[in-house]
Amino acid sequence: MNRQEIEKLMKDVYTSSEAAEYLNISTQRLNQLVHDKRIVPIKTSKSIMLFLKSDLDERRITNVVKENSGIKNEKFDINITFVRDAILYYTIQQYFNNNDKKTCEFIHQIKETHNFDFHEGLKKNIPLLSNLLNTTDKEFYACYGMVKDSFANLTNDVILVKKGDEVYSKLLASTKEAPPYLFLKGNVHLLEEKSVCVVGSRNASEESMKKTERIVKSLVKRNIVVNAGLARGIDTATHTAALANGGRTIAVIGTPINQYYPKENKDLQIQIEKNGLVVSQFPPCNVINRWNFPTRNGVMSGISLATIIMEAGESSGALKQADYALKQGRDVLIPQSAIDNPLIQWPKKYVGKGAHAFKTLKEALQILNRNELLLNLFNNNDMEEVSNVEMD
Repeated sequence: MNRQEIEKLMKDVYTSSEAAEYLNISTQRLNQLVHDKRIVPIKTSKSIMLFLKSDLDERRITNVVKENSGIKNEKFDINITFVRDAILYYTIQQYFNNNDKKTCEFIHQIKETHNFDFHEGLKKNIPLLSNLLNTTDKEFYACYGMVKDSFANLTNDVILVKKGDEVYSKLLASTKEAPPYLFLKGNVHLLEEKSVCVVGSRNASEESMKKTERIVKSLVKRNIVVNAGLARGIDTATHTAALANGGRTIAVIGTPINQYYPKENKDLQIQIEKNGLVVSQFPPCNVINRWNFPTRNGVMSGISLATIIMEAGESSGALKQADYALKQGRDVLIPQSAIDNPLIQWPKKYVGKGAHAFKTLKEALQILNRNELLLNLFNNNDMEEVSNVEMD
């Protein structure tokens, strides 16, 4: 095939951004359509998806019909089998205090003892479930309706993925903390990239905030995705520094995907939705509980190759992150200044458990470079470039 023939052929091949523009939808919505298998790319890789114009034309007709009829297609589509499965799952979860472990154990048990099948239909499943959960059919159905309505109120840029799906983080899926579903907004492909978590105190010192910016800038420059929990202090500095330096960032939040906490970070969360990825394990029907935040640390550590704790007090939530990271076999990095601080004891405790101390940015990169999955990612030039950059 000569160049002219290739150029002619490529006129009918669209990238993700071109396809989204052609369909007059967001790239997030395009990702959702791909995930739901309503549009099938002709080629996918970690960094690119390609589409045939003829495939897009079929979808475009649907969009135009809806637009001309005055119907706004802005709501999350609940009429998909796996979404209906999720709605039923989270209805059952309401009876186990929103606990995934207990819910999954219950479902596993009734599959074996009662041949329970999500796809049998509500007419058969509600009497079975209401009996086993010690409630009435009417009460269970009311609970199901509440969960379904909460899903229906999500916007169509929310992407629901199930453990085992292609877009679900393989690294996270290998941990005990992996939730059965994730709610996503943004570039879902960031879950496939190498990611490092940078977290710390909500009331961090100005010095620690500056050091955080320094280390995040160095990581994103080397194409590492940085993630944090969108909390005040160090987390905010992590996300902000990544965006400011053209990097990629993931926010793992402790609220449902359609809520914003803390309120002052709402604009930052929206910015990450557009330029990075926001991840939540909590369904839209759930209220915000204080234990959500330490729970989400298991997911935040699960998607990360390593966790760097820039500053933390003795009762900081960042220490829960360190616990999960060590349990999951991930590297934990702590500045030497924290270890030398006589006012806190946790750094010495965690070094005793296997965490690594670092004084300079070069030392931090060297520790990461020994990680099996990051092995030798940073070359000699990287090391020399930061050899004189002090972190303490």
